[in-house]
Amino acid sequence: MEHRSYMAEQRGGHKSVWLIFFILLFSLFSASASSNSSLENISNNVEKAFPEVIEILPHDSSAFTQGLVFLDGKLYESTGLYGESSIRIVNVTTGEIESITNLSETYFAEGISISNDSIIQLTWRENIGFIYNISTLENIGNFSIDGEGWGICSTPSGDIWLSDGSYQLSKINPNNLSSIIGSLTVYYNNSPINRLNELECPFDSGLIFSNIWLEDKILAINPSTGNVCAEYDFSEVRKQYENNNSRELNGIAYDNESSLFWITGKNWSNYYLVDLEIDSNFCQLSESEICCDEDSFSPFKVLFFIVVGIFLMPFSWPIFGMIFYKIFRRQTQHPPPPRIIKDTSEGLQG
Repeated sequence: MEHRSYMAEQRGGHKSVWLIFFILLFSLFSASASSNSSLENISNNVEKAFPEVIEILPHDSSAFTQGLVFLDGKLYESTGLYGESSIRIVNVTTGEIESITNLSETYFAEGISISNDSIIQLTWRENIGFIYNISTLENIGNFSIDGEGWGICSTPSGDIWLSDGSYQLSKINPNNLSSIIGSLTVYYNNSPINRLNELECPFDSGLIFSNIWLEDKILAINPSTGNVCAEYDFSEVRKQYENNNSRELNGIAYDNESSLFWITGKNWSNYYLVDLEIDSNFCQLSESEICCDEDSFSPFKVLFFIVVGIFLMPFSWPIFGMIFYKIFRRQTQHPPPPRIIKDTSEGLQG
């Protein structure tokens, strides 16, 4: 019958619309899943390297190194242990100590950094940090520390990061060193990694370098995500050049004159100049690139892209026109009167 064929045709049109709708929905979710899968694979990609030694400089083997920085052709070093803690300036040509300031035996010195033309030095459990004149190493101030102090670094733009031996880094206010203004959880293959220690962050919006306590490794950390993207193994360097009295690596200083890094450790015999070159693309991902993939499965985003996708399709307008026409027609049109079908069977033979 005609009215049945019409209804079948109408249902067929609706099926086409729903088919297109679900195809688009499936495509968007597939793309989203693919994007998240790619991101997860990238975050698992930790580049591993064994750095080559370029230059060797003698190091005071009695120094229990806790921090190291480089500026204007000089190395600034912090040494620890109660009764042996110090801050010193080292000649980068000879390795000789040019100047030294010893701390009270009640303090266990930790990491150091340079900020606002001064040297900042942490202490381990004494809840205090010291500020020194960069030329004379005279103590010119102090600040409070909430918790343990391990490593510290500052970027050229003034951002300052602290470590406390856990898997988190704290960002502090450069104008108020006692004020924490942010934090970063560090992940190695998607799992938090503990014992972050000495820090170096020589680049604006770049990588944070950290060694791991009790290990001869340096990690490159993306500050936008907290993901470790590179690992540098110095165990062979220690085996080849150091002795049994040498403990773990614990000094990282970027040499801006050579674009290389000075590395040393607790009671090591030498400083080593090495190239920590980064090849991993993930190390260069920005925060905006990461954030845009995190909520790819948001229902609102999916609906938005479905609507935009349909409207951009050239053949979508007739479909939408038909849908709106049918909806409008059903709402405004009065139902037709029932058809009266006469019985004509009496006049039909056959």
